[in-house]
Parts: sequence; structure tokens; C-alpha cells
Amino acid sequence: MITAIATLLMMDTLGKKFEYSVGGEQFVGYAAKAAKFNSSKPVVYVIQDWNGVDAHEEDVVEKLAHAGFTAFAIDIYGKGVRPRDVKGCSGESGKYYANPELFMKRIQDGIAAFPTKGRKFLIGYCFGGTGVLEFARRNLGATGVVSFHGGLASLSKAAAKKIDAKVVVLHGAIDPFVAKKDVMACKSEMKVAKSFRFVEYPGAVHAFTVKDMGFKVDGAKYDANADNKSWVEMLKFLMANG
Repeated sequence: MITAIATLLMMDTLGKKFEYSVGGEQFVGYAAKAAKFNSSKPVVYVIQDWNGVDAHEEDVVEKLAHAGFTAFAIDIYGKGVRPRDVKGCSGESGKYYANPELFMKRIQDGIAAFPTKGRKFLIGYCFGGTGVLEFARRNLGATGVVSFHGGLASLSKAAAKKIDAKVVVLHGAIDPFVAKKDVMACKSEMKVAKSFRFVEYPGAVHAFTVKDMGFKVDGAKYDANADNKSWVEMLKFLMANG
């Protein structure tokens, strides 16, 4: 059973934390409703990077609302689980890479806590980018997905034969955490998507949209040019399909 503890019925574009319960476990996402939102309108579900829902996801949600899209950042890890170093982030995210069924369930639980009868779009960052691609591979109900500097290797045992969602991958051209073979495999597999666009940003490495991760990671660095261009790319996609 999923229970939403906070409601946003009177909210406009001001974001707020949104607490919900799934089977006795507590989660804290972040949501903002665009003006004149109703239950038939699309929702953009934001899937966190490996830190959990923090200032980065909150900023994304608020920017989306100001652009006219209701958005909800789903809490994959659970209330109070917000690792703040490489070891902690790697350990927590690794649980879901190893158990993609649980990863997908956490996304579905978040959608159920903040539902829409309209179209569902998923965007994800790093860890979350991997998650939205997996969601699309498994045909779990997304109209479209956008992966920002996500891992591209499939978490499924077999390649998808058909993908009902439209897929956009926004990738740092010199991301050291994504092997060339994974880039090629992703491009090949996603040909079966309803539509597929792969954009590389020259000179960009991993986490190019994240201004402050809270700690340094070799091979991960904010890139204002790639951040701005990828945001415009994502908005064009949402506006064309929402």
C-alpha cells in the first residue's frame, strides 16, 4: 500500500518535499506542480543520481515547473539514506544495479505516490539515467525517457526486442565511466525504441550537469556548456511530446 503523507493540491511552481510510505517504508521525494495542473496532464518523474534526492534534483524539479511541467523527484533509497562519499554512494547504488527489479519497483512506487492519468516522462541523472533506460527497456509505461550522463549498460539479461517509449540519451563524449562498447551496444539496442536520439557533448565527462556533488570524483566534472545544451535538448523533447 502506498500512502502520500504530504499533498500539493494548492502548490503552483514552488517545490516542496513530498513524503510517502510504501509497505511501511518511508520515502521523501520532491515535487512542484505547474500552474493549472490537473490529473490528465503529463508528469516528469526525475530519477536521482547516486547521492539520492538532494539539491540537484530539487533544482531540476523547480526548473521544470517554471518551464511549465509538473515534476516529481522519486526517492529510490528511502528516507534518511543520503550517502555523502564515494564509498557510501557506490554501496547504495550498487544494491539497485544488482537488483534491477527492486530498482524498477522503487520507480513505480514513486509514480504511484504522485500519479497522473496523462503521459509519463522519466528523466534521470547518472544512476538515474541508467534507471530510466532500464524502465524503457522493460516497457513499464513511460511515454519518453531522457538519460543525462547515465550508465548505458543494460541491467537486463537480454536485449529489448521492442521499446514503446521514445528515448533520448545525453552523453559526455569523454565520460571515462562509460565504455565505448556500452555506447555502441546502447545505440544498437535502442533502434527498437519508438524513437531514439543520442547526443554527445564534446569535452564533457561524467556528471556534467551536477554543479556540486559534495565531494570530488576523478572523471566527473560540471560543464556549463553541456549542462545548458542538454537542458534545452530535454525541454525540446518534452515540448514536442507532452
